[in-house]
Amino acid sequence: MRHPTAEDSGAAGKTAPPAASRMDIAVMGLMRSGSTLLSDLLTIRGECLILSEPNILGRWSPTVVDRIHKLAANFGLDPGPTPPVETEWPSYGSYFDKVLLPQLGRLPRWGTKYVDLVDWRPTLARYRPKHLILTVRDIRDVAISSIDRVARLKLAFRGRRYMRDDAWVMSNLAFNVHELMAMRSEPHLLVRYEDMASDPAIRQRVADFVGFERLSDRRENLEAGGMARQWELRKHGEGISTRSVGRYREEPWGPVKALADRLWRLLPEYSEAFGYEIPPPETWIRGHDFSKAAADGKNPARNPIVYRRSETRDWTGPAQLEPVFALRRARAFIAGRLPAEARILELGCGTPALQSLLVKGAQHLPADVAARAENYRVSRLDALEFPDGSKATHILAFGILELLGPELAAVLRQLRLYDRPVIATYHAADDTADLDRAAYGWVNHLTRTELAAACRAAGFRFEARWARFGRQSFIHLRPLRPEARPAARKPGAGSIDRGKPRRK
Repeated sequence: MRHPTAEDSGAAGKTAPPAASRMDIAVMGLMRSGSTLLSDLLTIRGECLILSEPNILGRWSPTVVDRIHKLAANFGLDPGPTPPVETEWPSYGSYFDKVLLPQLGRLPRWGTKYVDLVDWRPTLARYRPKHLILTVRDIRDVAISSIDRVARLKLAFRGRRYMRDDAWVMSNLAFNVHELMAMRSEPHLLVRYEDMASDPAIRQRVADFVGFERLSDRRENLEAGGMARQWELRKHGEGISTRSVGRYREEPWGPVKALADRLWRLLPEYSEAFGYEIPPPETWIRGHDFSKAAADGKNPARNPIVYRRSETRDWTGPAQLEPVFALRRARAFIAGRLPAEARILELGCGTPALQSLLVKGAQHLPADVAARAENYRVSRLDALEFPDGSKATHILAFGILELLGPELAAVLRQLRLYDRPVIATYHAADDTADLDRAAYGWVNHLTRTELAAACRAAGFRFEARWARFGRQSFIHLRPLRPEARPAARKPGAGSIDRGKPRRK
């Protein structure tokens, strides 16, 4: 067949597509809420194709364009011999309407899946889906799984303008929660991830809702994602599993779990609306920049987060102190000050975003409480379990000292056993007297003087730039008297001075 070109596009992207091209199914929800799984259940060869994140009305993305082209070709459609080139089309939307829509029209049904909900209103208005399905999941599980996804897919790319780090996870989820709450006014079927994974009756309810006799047993969208998504296929194996249900309960205490807990209390309306455990009202975070503005009687409540701004790598975030944005600033500060030969062991790192900021040649050695990707070292500081640091030249401990209880002194002593410079951050009690420190998950409350004394007692030379990043201080610890180091095994060689893990 002859495929339309840019010359054929005319006003494509500005006028509505033909009525015959009306979308059958739209799946929308938060990332990591089972939307891709549901899309694959609804993608049946010869009957229905659900396009995962086609970004029809958004920016041109070569990665997305290539993936959608591959998905369509795998499905037996004819999207052309090669993916489209941006310079040949006024927009991806024009290419979609002129090339892909006619191909999709050959199928009995088609649809799309989105977890970035910035364009949901014009998308629904333009393609008018017959069936809308919203997917949700416990917001705490979503937050932790989102960090895992960033780590696995290495989404914080070197040299790019956009950042996918811990701060991005927070702002992206907050933005999309607000949009999802607004989307509830549309007729829809609600599907909770936990129910879909555990109850076949829920999956049958989905089939009945869209008029299917059966659901697919293939993973078309994951397979089109190539090797980058193979970890999900390996994790769940054949069929559907409950291995990711209750992710928050399984996560050891650390910065990632503290982020999940904070989002849960920042967005309690989400848990209330979708039937999840609601945080105690006295713990709700109120009056926050990420809280949804109230409607004024004439206009609906607006989303307080600008989506494009949330993706910018140097966006400073809300006016309120947020540990993940403090972490972003600390990483940006240190990255350019480390030499090209540096090997940085980052404890409690969450995402591997630091690697994208380092000078060429420097190596990032990520460590966290869970093996978020193949190259992660497992490090349970609350249980005094430290990874091997023999290959490191520097140790980073950003955003973790505040989260330690009685084990803080023992952690500092074990950091000393690395016999490497340690660069840490801390929010001293002197600088946060007006804040509810417990609301951040912080469990110790040291003054500047007390922190300095604790570090010196562990065997460090102590230097600090107090309140270098707003209320966050930058701490540089250098080992003192290497010859006087205690005769004990170094971290990574086994348990040293093990204490009873603190449970939260």
